[in-house]
Amino acid sequence: MARRRLGPPLYRRPVSRTPLQDAIDAGLLANAFTACGASLGAAPRDGVCLMKPIGPDEPKASAATRPSRRAFLATGAAMAAVAGARDASAANHTLVWDIAAGPQYVDPVLGTSAQANVMVLQNVYERLVWYDGPKMEPVPWLATGWEVKDNGQRYVFKLRKGIKFQDGTNFDAQAVKFSFDRAVLLDDPTGIGSFFPTGTAEPGIFKGAWAFSKSFGAGKDYSQAAVDAYLAAGAVKVVDAETVEFNLAQPYGAFLSDIATFMGSIVSPSYVIAHWKKPSDPQRGFVPGVTAGQRDDWMLANASGTGPYTLSIFDKATANVVLKANPQYWGGPAGNVKPALQSVIVRTTLDQATRLLDIKSGSVDIADIATASVFDVVDKAKWLDQKKLEPLTPGVSVPGPFPWLTIYFAKMNLKIKNPDGSLAAFQPFQDIRVRKAFASAVNDADIRRNVFNGFAEAIPWGLTPAQFGYDPSIKKAYSFDLKAAKEMLEAAGSDLGFSAAKPRDMVLITNAAAPWQGYIATQVASNINQLNVGLKLDVKALSFTEYVNSWRAQLTSFSIHSTFSLTADPNSWLSMFGTAAGFWARTSSYDNPKAGALFKEQFQSIDPKQRARLISEMMQLVNDDVAWVWLGAATAYGQPTFNPNVLRSTVKGFYYNPTYQGFYFPALSKA
Repeated sequence: MARRRLGPPLYRRPVSRTPLQDAIDAGLLANAFTACGASLGAAPRDGVCLMKPIGPDEPKASAATRPSRRAFLATGAAMAAVAGARDASAANHTLVWDIAAGPQYVDPVLGTSAQANVMVLQNVYERLVWYDGPKMEPVPWLATGWEVKDNGQRYVFKLRKGIKFQDGTNFDAQAVKFSFDRAVLLDDPTGIGSFFPTGTAEPGIFKGAWAFSKSFGAGKDYSQAAVDAYLAAGAVKVVDAETVEFNLAQPYGAFLSDIATFMGSIVSPSYVIAHWKKPSDPQRGFVPGVTAGQRDDWMLANASGTGPYTLSIFDKATANVVLKANPQYWGGPAGNVKPALQSVIVRTTLDQATRLLDIKSGSVDIADIATASVFDVVDKAKWLDQKKLEPLTPGVSVPGPFPWLTIYFAKMNLKIKNPDGSLAAFQPFQDIRVRKAFASAVNDADIRRNVFNGFAEAIPWGLTPAQFGYDPSIKKAYSFDLKAAKEMLEAAGSDLGFSAAKPRDMVLITNAAAPWQGYIATQVASNINQLNVGLKLDVKALSFTEYVNSWRAQLTSFSIHSTFSLTADPNSWLSMFGTAAGFWARTSSYDNPKAGALFKEQFQSIDPKQRARLISEMMQLVNDDVAWVWLGAATAYGQPTFNPNVLRSTVKGFYYNPTYQGFYFPALSKA
């Protein structure tokens, strides 16, 4: 598809954006599995249903991938063990985890930010770089080190020797190339693993990925010529068995952070190829093991990595999982990763009351407790008044709270539209005085205590303390001050045509399935209305679909949201809040070219100090424009994406890293 140049290469967007691009930009994908089925009322959620269901609409299993009768019976017996996991949890070598939503699939290319999906990926697969315990700096893992060359456009990794995949084959540079090329060539429209190397705008991240991708970039077809053209670009090159080279389309400061996530998982080429069939369509391009633009049914439910655990059972019908310790595991970079837990049973238990009973009784070791029910296990008064997480039940451990990768915010639309797409006559938020006044009418301290139960921290900008570039010295252009709000609205009203004698109506929308939004919107409306300045605010609760459609189409003036990041790198949030093409900025018509220029500069910077400085400059610039109201950054017991996990006190070794989703099981043991 031909594309018209819309600006500098970094900001040139596809003419037609996919739902996944918008969702990743917005941080919505994290909530997709909940929005698609479970209740939205238990915790703050904004998600949109983007995940393609693995069910009747998926291709049927072939004879090669359909389990044999013996395998079926073995699986049935094993899943009976899952059902009886209460007894198994008594054993010190077995851990049982009650979780509200199990995995959808276990292919790292299709990996979502759903806790259960990534939990499997981060224990079965490994990456070239990862995180050492709670530290936030990526360190060599499957690699021994790397060099950055050509001003950040070329990364050369040296690989460890003697590591084997769980199918017995060798880990080497060819496996690294296969894994990353596979992510590009699958080009799954719902796959974050495919999205990462392509990027959000031309020229993309990996060389040749943007030109190949139909889902996210400029690709036209999945022909063999298209596949060969991508491979010829040389995005991933094997130098020798122990050296691999990445060639990027542009310098990218977040590259290491990205490949430290599940998106950088290395799969066994032999394992994938053994269960793959050459496409029958002569027009469909491929490399052995990968059919361009086509999901791999086998890898949706099977895995072979180098990690400390193997995927023993994944029952897609029940979403139950059994992981077994890998007896051939290489031990990690320091040789000290030695799983004490021989089995991990992850059991999908939909009923919240059952999960509470299980953790209180000790019949499971970990339970996934809904955020709204955290005070069923924690003393509420001691938390709110003393900031102490004291369990109500003996034998239950509630670690934390911890910084997370979720923020809450309100956005003000600078170009409100009519249903026909034309601009509305009344545009209050084009005046910065109105934006400042609304921001000053938000009692964020009250919201953090009474909406998020104290499980949120004040933030100066749209980053959390867990992220690179977080700068507490950034200044907000407002504070909760109704007197100042009244003065600014009275001054703006004389220019915009509203006053106490000549009022204008405004509607604040909320998601009816998320009562937390209703609380905040009602607070803002009440505070503005009592000022008697000529703005009459009403709150309208919409269905989830109506709510999303309304703010996406810019039909509303003021809306409330949460967003979640997959990594501790701030790049995606800087884009979506600070650039005209970014998701939240685009749906609010916020555009500051200076902020956009700073974003591009930090995006391409590979000097951490320089990049941090540029991020701070950009954040302050956007803050001064007051397009957003920062409500707070969630902690691990107040964030909307994953329910907090409560442990039995017999579970030892837990540490927290905000980039983890679920647990790194080799760190855990049972007393």
